[in-house]
Amino acid sequence: MSSTHEPNSRTEVVRDTIVLQLKLIVDGLRDLALMPICFFAAIFGLIKHSERPGRYLYRVLSYGRMSEKWIGLFDDANKDTMEPIKYEGKNFDDLLQKTQTAFESKYIDPEKKDLLVKKLDAALNEINGKLNKNKPDNSSEAT
Repeated sequence: MSSTHEPNSRTEVVRDTIVLQLKLIVDGLRDLALMPICFFAAIFGLIKHSERPGRYLYRVLSYGRMSEKWIGLFDDANKDTMEPIKYEGKNFDDLLQKTQTAFESKYIDPEKKDLLVKKLDAALNEINGKLNKNKPDNSSEAT
């Protein structure tokens, strides 16, 4: 940060605290709405599109990322005048992957897992085939 940065006034801190609380509320409401929307987008994509099953989920995630930037929850962190916090460690996805790997290695039989995945894929293909049976070829469909 710049060494010429002036200390924050009490009024600014009060205002930024109130704004942060409002942003946290908006962010929480957005997250609450995204939970079922993402779930149903994923289910719909899995059932409807065998070639690109994640098309709806990842579109919703793109909107979520855009709304995250719009909300700007931590934008005022740039007012921090102390030495920047550097974090180059693992993120939450890394923790989830490690947990999944440990759980699967201890409790999941790889052969049974592969069989279950194949059965799920076959069931989704069957549903997809039934849904698209009477429809014209929609492989060039853009949505």
